[in-house]
Amino acid sequence: MLGRGKVNKPITKEHKLLVVLCISVLLAIFVLKWTNEDDPIYRPLIQDMRLVDSVTIADVLDQEHIHYYADVKNHMLYVNREQSELARVSLAKIGIVIEYPEVTKHSDLNKAYDEFIKQKKLEEETGKIWQKPWFFKLVKLIMGALVIIVLILAVVRPALAAIINDEDGKEL
Repeated sequence: MLGRGKVNKPITKEHKLLVVLCISVLLAIFVLKWTNEDDPIYRPLIQDMRLVDSVTIADVLDQEHIHYYADVKNHMLYVNREQSELARVSLAKIGIVIEYPEVTKHSDLNKAYDEFIKQKKLEEETGKIWQKPWFFKLVKLIMGALVIIVLILAVVRPALAAIINDEDGKEL
């Protein structure tokens, strides 16, 4: 007597190609999602919150709708990297000039603003391209495009060619 067991169907070439194409599409979607994510990256604005009027600074940041958070344990204030210049300008308007990690308080607002503008021009002249806020996003987009191109050339194109060639073979 022969026992009835599961019939093992062999995995066909079409099934393998379908799995490869599905994985390729999922990987492409993941890469595109990763390159377009805009999670805020925070950078330190004030190194020691105990040396400044935290309430005034928080009020200014709130008025300008600047995303920030305070690390109470380490006494640091972080702002969204893309809004850090706006935060510095806003604080310079009330007389607080921040050149991380130093904070200088000026009673003359014009002098504070002029010092900030001078620092900003110096940063633009001597700043490195990889320290610009847009650089990391550009690198992610380029990496994503390269991954998708490699995926198309190395996986999708050969898989489609195999399916087409296999169909041509069946027609004969």
